[in-house]
Amino acid sequence: MTPTPIPTVHKLVQELLRDRDGASFGTILQRYEKPSRDLEPYCNWNERHYTRTCIYRNDQFELLVVCFEIGQCTSIHDYDSQTAFIKPVLGEVVEERFIQLPNGSLDRTAELHRPAGQMVQFTANDPIHRFINYGPGRAITLNLYTKPMSRWRIYDERTGHSYFAPVGPVA
Repeated sequence: MTPTPIPTVHKLVQELLRDRDGASFGTILQRYEKPSRDLEPYCNWNERHYTRTCIYRNDQFELLVVCFEIGQCTSIHDYDSQTAFIKPVLGEVVEERFIQLPNGSLDRTAELHRPAGQMVQFTANDPIHRFINYGPGRAITLNLYTKPMSRWRIYDERTGHSYFAPVGPVA
């Protein structure tokens, strides 16, 4: 039996709130269909950097819309013990994965194309990565974090040094 699609972001939040222990968060997010107009109020665009807008946050999860203009990318990062589900809903993002070499530098090991609808899950043991929008148009991802993130580990691409930083501004 095919699971019932979730047609709006409002219904997505309702479904997430019904799951008391978070065991089905990934399955619930996967059921969200391509964005309807109800997602537009959360889409903010900036010509200099990608944007993150909070749809809903409580003690159990945080749901964000992340908007990328062509050429924009996240920092190289990992989630430092958080679980994250990333689902492109418009356009395609490329996930670059890295490993840290014994000398501390970073080596890019993979370039994975994530088209709209292809969700990926990350946990504390997953690779260091970043997301890039190479175009041809804008890209939007829905990011679901369990528990909400207050910080992440960011890596310097040249040196491989990492540091904890507060999660960037959320509108």
